[in-house]
Amino acid sequence: MSAFLSSFASYLIVMIILVALAICGVFIGTTLRKSSNKKKGIDILTDTSSNE
Repeated sequence: MSAFLSSFASYLIVMIILVALAICGVFIGTTLRKSSNKKKGIDILTDTSSNE
């Protein structure tokens, strides 16, 4: 039984680390995209309203 709990805890820790990395990746990607858009002079609000 303790082998199962040890294995489960190990996989749980790995899953938590992977989820944290994914969340960090999303925030970094969003920040880089906003920075890139700002450098190019692209305003998201005006671009979406002009498509209508």
